[in-house]
Amino acid sequence: MIITDWDNGEIVRVLVARNKISQKKLIEMLEKAAGVEIPQSTFANRIFRNSMRLREMQQICEVLGYDLILQPKK
Repeated sequence: MIITDWDNGEIVRVLVARNKISQKKLIEMLEKAAGVEIPQSTFANRIFRNSMRLREMQQICEVLGYDLILQPKK
């Protein structure tokens, strides 16, 4: 799937939908993996403002079992 033109929210919504979990469940999974508390409002604001860091997106992919792959355009 090519996601070059997508924002954070679109990517997270697809990952959540494909894994049949809620955003709240995703946050719980991230908290368990990182060992820190993540307020739901902070998480939602980062998605809404498209200000999620690469490391945060990597963690989301990790807990959901996805790889981030960069490759040259065809």
